[in-house]
Amino acid sequence: MSRKYSQAGYMDSDRERKPRVVRRSQEPGRPKSPLNATDKGAGRVETKFHLVTRCNNCAAEFQVEDKIQAADRCKNCGTDLHTCRNCLNFDPAARNECMKPVEARVPSKNQNNFCAYFEAKVLIEKQGSGAPSPAAKAATNPHHQAFHDLFKS
Repeated sequence: MSRKYSQAGYMDSDRERKPRVVRRSQEPGRPKSPLNATDKGAGRVETKFHLVTRCNNCAAEFQVEDKIQAADRCKNCGTDLHTCRNCLNFDPAARNECMKPVEARVPSKNQNNFCAYFEAKVLIEKQGSGAPSPAAKAATNPHHQAFHDLFKS
């Protein structure tokens, strides 16, 4: 009798069972971890995080001393910082696009406002991932170097 499906698990009751292959790490007496007792922690990479506040327009990192004042501007691009889009309570899906009970909707989310609920949005980001920079990659691979040389200005 031919079967409609041949993948494992479909009508397995009348099929022959294949012997299970035992991997080296599953043999009795061997540790399950790939690391030996001599090189514990050799492959471990510690991930570090830090708190950062960024401009909504150019993503430039800026320091928040106490509070963002209504007249503060980004040093990189010059846009306003005391805006709805830089606020922790900004939510496009919420009523009036704010998670706080605001009576009147702010029409322009990218311009300064005097909202009493404003809190600077603080993000948690990974610190240096340790990945090589594009320039370092290009130095190790001649094809990457040729590509970058082609489009140098």
